[in-house]
Amino acid sequence: MKRARDASDAQRVTIDVGGTKVSTTVSTILRSSYLAGMVDLSAWDSDAEHSAQIFLDRDPETFALLLRLMRQYPHVAGLVPHEPGLLASLLAEADFFGYEPLLSHVKARAYFNAREARQDYKARSEFTTVGRLDGESFADRAVRVSAGEQRLKEHIAEIDAKFNSKDESYGSDRFDAVYGTVGDALASGVLPKYYLEPKPPVPPPTKKIVQLMPVDTPCWYLVGDAYEPRFGECGDFVPMHPMSQCITQPGLVRRVACHALVEDQHGTRWMEPMLHLTTKDLEEWMGTQPGDGQGLIFGATLDDCSLKKHTGGVARRTLLASDWFEKMLVPVLCEECGIMETNLWAHVLVAAEPPAEYGFSGGRELGQEAAL
Repeated sequence: MKRARDASDAQRVTIDVGGTKVSTTVSTILRSSYLAGMVDLSAWDSDAEHSAQIFLDRDPETFALLLRLMRQYPHVAGLVPHEPGLLASLLAEADFFGYEPLLSHVKARAYFNAREARQDYKARSEFTTVGRLDGESFADRAVRVSAGEQRLKEHIAEIDAKFNSKDESYGSDRFDAVYGTVGDALASGVLPKYYLEPKPPVPPPTKKIVQLMPVDTPCWYLVGDAYEPRFGECGDFVPMHPMSQCITQPGLVRRVACHALVEDQHGTRWMEPMLHLTTKDLEEWMGTQPGDGQGLIFGATLDDCSLKKHTGGVARRTLLASDWFEKMLVPVLCEECGIMETNLWAHVLVAAEPPAEYGFSGGRELGQEAAL
C-alpha cells in the first residue's frame, strides 16, 4: 500500500553540506529537531514554489548516511552500518541533529545488550521494611511483609517482561539514566560497542569442593523458622528461646555425611557440612513435577525423578548444605508456605540420635501446625 502524499513532500529544501549539495523535502528534515528550526515553514504560504536553502559545516559523507536513514523513517533496524568507526560518526551526527528515532533504537539495543534484567531490580527494602514498626502487631507486620513481597514479585516480572520484549522506550530511557548522553557513551566506549555485540553475561557464582573431611561422631543439620510459636512468643517480639531449647524441635533434620572445604570463584574458602538426602527429598521433588496429584509414578515419568537437577548426578545422594537449602528447601518454604528465607535458622548438632522433625506452620499463627 502506498503512503499518502503529504503537502510537505513537495516543499523542497537544498542543503549545502561542506560544499556538497543535496536536495530533500521539508517532511524529511522535520524529523531532525536541529534542522526543523532552520526552516521557515510560512515561506511556502506566499510562494508555493519556494525552495529553502541551508548551509551546514558538517562532513558530507556522514550527513548523507543520516539523511538516508531520515528518508527511510520509521524504518531504522537493519539500515544502521555495522562498521564501528562509521557507526560512531553516524551516532555523533544523529545526536547533533537530534534524530531521535535512530538514537532511541540504538540506545535501547545497546542497553539490552549490555545489561541483565536482574541489574534493574529494585532492592527488596524499597517494597517492604522487614523490621517491626512502632506499635505494629505481628499479624500486621506479616500482612505488610507479604504485600511487599508480592509487589517485589510483580516488579521483577515487569522488568523481565521489558527485557524479554526489548521494550524500546524503556531501554532508551534506562540507557540515559545509566550511561548518560550519547556523547558520554561514545567517550566511554559503551557505544557503538554494545549496539554491535552483546556483553558476555556475568557468570553465576561458583562453588567447588576442595577437600572432604569425615565426621568423627554423628552430626545433624537442623533448620527452623525463628517465628514459629514454639521458639518463643513471636507475637510479642520477645527474644527466641535459648538455642539449646529450639534445636529440640526443628522443622527439618538431615544427617551430615561429611564436612567440605569449599572455594568460590573469588578464591574465598569456608567449611560447611554435606548432607545425606532422604526419601522425603526425592518424594517432594517428584511431587513438584507436572502431573502432581495424578499419582507418584505418573508424575515421575514426566521429568527427571533422580534429583540430578539438584545434585548434578543420578547416583549422588549427598549435597552441600547451602545447595540443599537454596535449591530444595527455600523454594518450598518461601514460595509455597510464605516463610521468609531470612527468618530461617540452621544449626549443626552433634548427637548420637537426631531430634524429631516438627515441620513448619505456614501461617505461623499460634496453634497452627501445617507440617511441610
